[in-house]
Amino acid sequence: MFLLSLEAQTSDMYDPFSPRVNGKAMVYWMSTKEPSAHEAIRKPVGGAFSVATTLKYEPLIDEMITKLVDILDRDLSDGKNNNCDMGLWLRLFAMDMIMHLTFSETLGFLDAGKDIDDFMLSLDQALDQIALLITMPWTGSLLKYNRLVEFFEQENSMFVAWTSKQIQKRIGKATEKHKEDPSSETPSMDLFDRFFAAAQIDASPGYDIPLVMNWTITSIQAGADTIATALKSIMYFMVKSPSKQRILVKELQAANLSYPVSWKESQKLPYLDACIKEAFRLHPVTGMGLERVVGSTGIPMPDGYTVPKGTKVSMNAWALSRQTIYGDDADEFIPERWLQQADESVQEHEARVGLMKRADLNFGAGKHACVGKYIAFLEIYKIIPTLFLKFDFGLADEAGEWVTINRFVVRQTNIRCWLRRRG
Repeated sequence: MFLLSLEAQTSDMYDPFSPRVNGKAMVYWMSTKEPSAHEAIRKPVGGAFSVATTLKYEPLIDEMITKLVDILDRDLSDGKNNNCDMGLWLRLFAMDMIMHLTFSETLGFLDAGKDIDDFMLSLDQALDQIALLITMPWTGSLLKYNRLVEFFEQENSMFVAWTSKQIQKRIGKATEKHKEDPSSETPSMDLFDRFFAAAQIDASPGYDIPLVMNWTITSIQAGADTIATALKSIMYFMVKSPSKQRILVKELQAANLSYPVSWKESQKLPYLDACIKEAFRLHPVTGMGLERVVGSTGIPMPDGYTVPKGTKVSMNAWALSRQTIYGDDADEFIPERWLQQADESVQEHEARVGLMKRADLNFGAGKHACVGKYIAFLEIYKIIPTLFLKFDFGLADEAGEWVTINRFVVRQTNIRCWLRRRG
């Protein structure tokens, strides 16, 4: 449906995602419904998220992977990793990682080993509210953008105020550096450099601050918890399936990989790819349907019925990922389903996997698909093999189960593991 109706635009379910600025809803990338307006926000920074540009961020990602491994290794020496909250560590990594990619510095989540200034708690609380409001979008005007709310909450959403401070800080640093050496030029490496360059305008002060705010807030909010959720899923299913973990480690050890594992190397590891795809399938990041409004041409259905203009339609990634195309064992973690079977030709395998990929809505679809998906892939395909090359993981309580809660993003807790260095 998402791909058939080319005129379809997002519905009002996205309205509550808009941060509050001066008591009103901010014009926000994710909640902009009109296609041309959405494209006007997205297009200037499309290059910052392209495959070619994304690969330039690999050194930044290597720094954070090395830091996480060093911390886990240090805690092993201190005897702290017999009951390690790997879900928390992966989230701390994802938070520091998106900050490092955006600003070339972090808030120090990994160093602290915990949330800082309730930043992650605020993210959770914001999503808790949004998950409620998007089921009845009109309630956003009542509970989030109502002037009465200003008497009880700050005028601006927390992330607007925080992002504004970060932007001013970064601009200040650049100004001082230019004063010291007007001829100096720093190669654009992080996302903010690219956002700032894309927002240049002729009028004073020379750049479009609201646009930079828009791109930066979207980067932080969308790029942290989504990747953390994916990483936690992969970790959980691997430690719940020791036999699959052994197969993965055997593939990794035979590949003579660098440290940290490079993106290029990761693309030559079929079982790693299968494990990641299978974890994505079993635990999609979003647990609610992503609504679209049918355009003027309608959507023709296989039975001859045409879904009329103006109808809200959606598909839930959790339902799609358990269709019969995945087999009768769709509720089980079986990475092998993504590999070529003994009785299957190359063409048959490609066709079967192609159908499974078409049912994957982890990153959305169409013009509103997640622009940062290549950054997500780069992080995930590097950190997962690096961790399993360095450490042997297992559940601290073999009978234990994680706890999940659907707040648009399906968050997970209680992923407690033991880990040991590999010989």
